[in-house]
Amino acid sequence: MKTEQQLPKNIRQIGSPVGHTKVYIEDYVITFLNALAMDRNTFVRGAILFGEKKNISNDTVIFVRGAIEGQNLELDLDEAVFDDAVWREIYQQKDRFFPDLEVIGWALSRMGFSVRLNDKIKKTHFENFPGEGKVLYMVDHLEQEDAFYVYRGQDLVRQNGYYIYYERNDPMQAYMSQKRGGIGIEPEGMIKDQAAAKFRNVMQEKREQNGQRKMLAFLYTASTFLVMVILVIGITMINNYDRMVNMEDAIYQLSENLEEDTSLEAAAEEENRQALETAQASDGQGGADTEETSADASEETPPEEASAETPAPEETATAEETVPEDVRPAEESAETQNPTEEIPAEEPTAQPEPE
Repeated sequence: MKTEQQLPKNIRQIGSPVGHTKVYIEDYVITFLNALAMDRNTFVRGAILFGEKKNISNDTVIFVRGAIEGQNLELDLDEAVFDDAVWREIYQQKDRFFPDLEVIGWALSRMGFSVRLNDKIKKTHFENFPGEGKVLYMVDHLEQEDAFYVYRGQDLVRQNGYYIYYERNDPMQAYMSQKRGGIGIEPEGMIKDQAAAKFRNVMQEKREQNGQRKMLAFLYTASTFLVMVILVIGITMINNYDRMVNMEDAIYQLSENLEEDTSLEAAAEEENRQALETAQASDGQGGADTEETSADASEETPPEEASAETPAPEETATAEETVPEDVRPAEESAETQNPTEEIPAEEPTAQPEPE
């Protein structure tokens, strides 16, 4: 059973690969394909891809390990023919450089035509590269676009991304050296591929440009959001200011009403106090006059007459209850003025001597 340890460890992800079908292409292979695409002498270039397909952890993993240039794909798809002579040449190159691999698909570069499929491309793939898992790599150097398509379910399905992996690839290096006439081969069989460095620089610049575009988009979104927040805060502050003004007016009106009510209550209390003082003064004056009248009457009445005229306690209480106070002084004055008429003279009685 296959394990995940068979997957390359030194990889670089392009795009966002998802699903159970994944494509891994070796670094020298994609460098060679992009070098073909950068040839401005022709607008259409093609290549045959070699590799293998494996099932790893319930995923279909397609490894692209080699590629050779397709001379029959240099002009136009209408003129591209995959006859016996073409296939014989392809398998001779395969047996020479990639004997342990199989034909896994093809690559197509169409400068300025984007990486979208059309009927001609689909027809070429269905007739010459049938079968599940066969791939098509398309690249447009002018638009700086590339994409992998995988034949699945009777149709070519575009992958959301793929992986570039790095490992020793002597067969691909040998083929590239043979195409360059043996120039640049090092003792270990490694060649210094300037196209690979150029491609890496181009891809790095592309990633930096994408990062800058993403940053600009983020800044634009953040600025728009900040403006919206400022507008909301401003509108809220204006509404709160209007509410504060209305509340201040209400509080001022309420304070005026409270002051007016306080003034009225103070005036009413002052009037009540003055009326009370007036009533107390009147009561005090009446009591003083009554006391003066009683004192005068007591001085004019002799002691004996006063004793004779003093009634019993019950009679005095009854008389005081029935006779008003303003009448009693007058009657007492009349009795004092005419004592001889009411009380007859009595003979003097001899006083007994004290023992």
